[in-house]
Amino acid sequence: MLKLLKPKESFKRIEDIDLKNYMGTFDALIIDLDNTLVTRGSEYIEEDVLKWIEYAKKHFKIGIISNNYKKRVEFIEKRFGFPSIGRGLKPLPFSFKKLIKILKTKEDRTIVIGDQIFTDILGGNLLGCYTILVEPKDKSKDFFLTKIMRFFESLFRKNIL
Repeated sequence: MLKLLKPKESFKRIEDIDLKNYMGTFDALIIDLDNTLVTRGSEYIEEDVLKWIEYAKKHFKIGIISNNYKKRVEFIEKRFGFPSIGRGLKPLPFSFKKLIKILKTKEDRTIVIGDQIFTDILGGNLLGCYTILVEPKDKSKDFFLTKIMRFFESLFRKNIL
């Protein structure tokens, strides 16, 4: 069970991920939205994240999955043209599978990047994707349930990272 919760790698921020290391091995990135790309509830994209996205879209197919409402993810879909899935019910695999099909790639050629072990990392690992955990941008704006899950994640982090 712990293996499914363990990311292949972890970074402080998404923009710390050097995408050159994954070129040729992976074709696609599935990225969580809130607290991975942007602060939860915000549409502001920091300049260094924006540069990272611009570089990423030149080299990878990109899709966004969020457990938040579809309306929440639409701004990034409109801005960058990325396919997105709202109300993804992560870690259940069907949204990941749907996005992998849309991106015309395969699980073992896909990297899943997110800030939560029990949603993003577990979901990606269940399908055999390469998983990368980043630190959340701002925990203070988390939903109540997310705060509870982060407490349990903190117990696991000691054993798996």
